[in-house]
Amino acid sequence: MTSPTPRPGIFESLRRICDNSLALLQNRAELFAVEVQEQKTHVGKVLLLGAVAMFLANAALLVVTGTIVVLVGENARVAVLIILSVVYILATVVAFLLLRQEVRTAPPPFNDTLSELQKDREWLKTRK
Repeated sequence: MTSPTPRPGIFESLRRICDNSLALLQNRAELFAVEVQEQKTHVGKVLLLGAVAMFLANAALLVVTGTIVVLVGENARVAVLIILSVVYILATVVAFLLLRQEVRTAPPPFNDTLSELQKDREWLKTRK
């Protein structure tokens, strides 16, 4: 005759609950760490590419402006410089407005981690 398997005691159940809780926290911490690294990489790339783009755009604008001013002749130089200045200012304002819109509409950092924690809380509420 086989004896029935003993039921786990309260300490064993408590140990399993603690183990599962720690595993869940570890999982969320790992997700958070991955998101931090992604954000760091993303910000670094954006800053570097933005700096390179601004440098090259400024160099190009100087060369194009100089070329146009030389080609138009002496009588129209002042008018051409004024027109180009207005165009550059308008382009700068448009770029600034687009940048501001991008910053305002970007998803919050660590959105996935917060979403997973919210799901965990909702799951625990349904278990009551």
